[in-house]
Amino acid sequence: MNKIYLILISLILLTSCEKEDLFSWDDRGIAETEEDYNYYPSPVFDVIAPASVKLGDTLLITVRSQGNSGCAEFSSFRQSQSGRSTLNIQAIQKIPVDAICTMALITLNSKYEFIPETRGKHTINFWRGELHEYDFVTMEINVR
Repeated sequence: MNKIYLILISLILLTSCEKEDLFSWDDRGIAETEEDYNYYPSPVFDVIAPASVKLGDTLLITVRSQGNSGCAEFSSFRQSQSGRSTLNIQAIQKIPVDAICTMALITLNSKYEFIPETRGKHTINFWRGELHEYDFVTMEINVR
């Protein structure tokens, strides 16, 4: 009987751990450090892509975001899904830990790959930064 309680408690603890949610911006100003780089969210200010794509084709979206210093480089995208057809995207920049960088804000250019799995309208929201916490650069893509 004690083993059953132990298993149930373990399952509850394992399944109740929160996954990283794109909308929990508690870490927005704090760097994650990995080896030689610090990683920060990078506010997106412009996206360029066609308005439609054929089902199964890869759509490359040009993303322009803000780098915090002259040493900033694009690193990756974090994403979460809201419903079946809405993606929320956050660009991540990396800055070398030991670098001496200018304080100039720079533009980071990157490509986001969108591969639709269903037909219809899809919404892609790109995070605009902590001053615009729930405001996004939004794209509507028609998948035919």
